[in-house]
Amino acid sequence: MKEWNRYITEEFCGNFACRVQLADGGEVFLVPVQEDDGWRADKDGVQLCIRMAEKGKSALFTIDLTAEKPLAGRALTFGLNLAGADAVLDSHHWGPWWMMCGWPEKTADLQPKTQNFLLKKGDTHISIVPLTGDVFRCEGDSEGLWLDSGCDGFREFHGSFLTVTEAEDPFAAVDTNYRFAREYGGIRVPLREERAYPAILEKFGWCTWDAFYKEVTADKIYEKLAEFRDKNVPVHWIIIDAGWSTFHDRLLYDFPADPAKFPEGLAGCIRRCKEEFGIEQVGVWHTFNAYWDGVEPGSPAAEKYADALMATASGLLVPHDDPDRAIRFWDGWHGYLASCGVDFVKVDNQSSTHKYLEGTVSTTAGAVRAHAVLEKSIEKHFGGVVINCMGMDMENVLARPASGVARNSDDFYPQKENGFAQHIKQNLYCALWHDKLYHCDFDMWWSGKAAPVQSGLLRAISGGPVYVSDKVGETDRNGVLPVVGADGFIHRMDHAAMPTADCLYVDCETAGRVMKAWNRCGNAFVLAAFNISRREITETFALDVVPGLTGEYVAYEYFTKTFTEVSGKTEISLTLQAEDVRCWSLYPVCEENGEKYILFGDPGRYTGIGVPDKRKVLLDEIL
Repeated sequence: MKEWNRYITEEFCGNFACRVQLADGGEVFLVPVQEDDGWRADKDGVQLCIRMAEKGKSALFTIDLTAEKPLAGRALTFGLNLAGADAVLDSHHWGPWWMMCGWPEKTADLQPKTQNFLLKKGDTHISIVPLTGDVFRCEGDSEGLWLDSGCDGFREFHGSFLTVTEAEDPFAAVDTNYRFAREYGGIRVPLREERAYPAILEKFGWCTWDAFYKEVTADKIYEKLAEFRDKNVPVHWIIIDAGWSTFHDRLLYDFPADPAKFPEGLAGCIRRCKEEFGIEQVGVWHTFNAYWDGVEPGSPAAEKYADALMATASGLLVPHDDPDRAIRFWDGWHGYLASCGVDFVKVDNQSSTHKYLEGTVSTTAGAVRAHAVLEKSIEKHFGGVVINCMGMDMENVLARPASGVARNSDDFYPQKENGFAQHIKQNLYCALWHDKLYHCDFDMWWSGKAAPVQSGLLRAISGGPVYVSDKVGETDRNGVLPVVGADGFIHRMDHAAMPTADCLYVDCETAGRVMKAWNRCGNAFVLAAFNISRREITETFALDVVPGLTGEYVAYEYFTKTFTEVSGKTEISLTLQAEDVRCWSLYPVCEENGEKYILFGDPGRYTGIGVPDKRKVLLDEIL
């Protein structure tokens, strides 16, 4: 074993001493012995072998666990010790569907279902990612690092459960860790750059959810689209969100739209959206299990697709765990939607798999099968275009075979007091890991209310889809244009926006620090500063908090319209009032024939570096 990895094996994981839980309530305690090919233990009918593959300062740990008696769902718990770390950033469950950042000071502070760690230890940073195996998922909490299948009765667990990378740069630690795990088979799905980004999502859109919630109707949609047309707001696509379908309580009744809300049917509504209002593409919403609590027994949908559905131990009727049977349900529904003119789908409720499949099948293997069959149907009917939503659990994140876009946070809550603070923290910190696998969707926002400047700036730097959910009469064109421009093309950054290096191990909201975020477009960068602390903040920081910022740059600050020549060593001092923001586009300085210049983008956009058409501007003209 290499010296760098001793902290993980000996301190963090306690040399893999563990407790094995049996389905009959019995327990077996194992203290593995390190051998040439890994760690081994054999006791009371339980055999454990852990192997490690290394490359540089990365290590992948795999497990083979077999037992003579059936295992409990939560079958194995290792020790977990944070005592050796100087600082910790984690990502843990936030309700059943989302993840949230945390800064635990000790092991006892860990929240249930912690699924990513970034540790600072001296001058180095360690990325630790629990993985999924054949039938299990690995997660951490205050009791340890544990493996759970979600279903009693298995006698074997096999596969990778942990991947670790140490690096001097925290962003490099996370990035290298995911790439290493993908290369060595610990991550069995594509990374972000292997996933296509849907062309329609390169343009500006609108969603019905925060505009109408479940009271969406065709007439309300027409009224809103007429407003966009009259205000010359460049909306190219829309999502008809929850509330359009025929349902009873939390159960799907049938495929067609609610006739009281959509008297011309879904097809008639979509046709009018496209022909009368110039909308290019229309998406619709449904859930991963058909509706929130599945399909209504005895309904037309249940009777027609009886052989494609199954009853779970939790009492729900959902698409079958057998892909060959489930495909009939999805093919039927998606085929109907496509015949109505639907171009893509938004699929919610994905990380409820662990809840409704628990006790029926392995929730990990079940999620893999469910995502595969869903995406097979989406590829057939919509060219693979889907916004994955409510699915940040690693059991889902590590199961999707091809789809490119996934929501990166809980909902945007326009009515929640200081809701933006939670929203930006969740999006920026979750993007550290989620960006490695998906193009991150920072959710919809309001252009005229609920911190519109902060929200618009966050979406402009997000690197993912940009869409609003304004109510009728409340769209502010002046709030939209700095984000997407008059043509409605968003000009995405290279990846998801993330916290700057000095914000990684601190909660800026409670600490009274400026929340800073960065992104890049080629060799140009964007740096945004947000005051989310509800009080005035004065802070000085060096620009080297932006990773990769080397050489000479000219910083253009959008709100003050000022140019400054800078480098990574340049210090910026600023005072921000509550909810105040700043945004710098950082253009690399070029030199030709003794003249220094920048290729300057659109000064009317928050992220002018992203626009393709730039003009040569001499430094002598602006400094």
